[in-house]
Amino acid sequence: MPLTRRTRLSGSSIVITLPSQLVEAYGICEGDELEIIPLGFGEFKIRKISGMDDEVGER
Repeated sequence: MPLTRRTRLSGSSIVITLPSQLVEAYGICEGDELEIIPLGFGEFKIRKISGMDDEVGER
């Protein structure tokens, strides 16, 4: 089942929040680095590329 979220304004940026189910399932923590890859009009892939607990050399 798809999970939906609304965008909101924060300063001069538009933000979305990640559902807690995804955060827990994929081990996403505050401070982790996520990559947003445009796939086509209106489509994106979001990929975790590093976390706060990674070694500095792996970033």
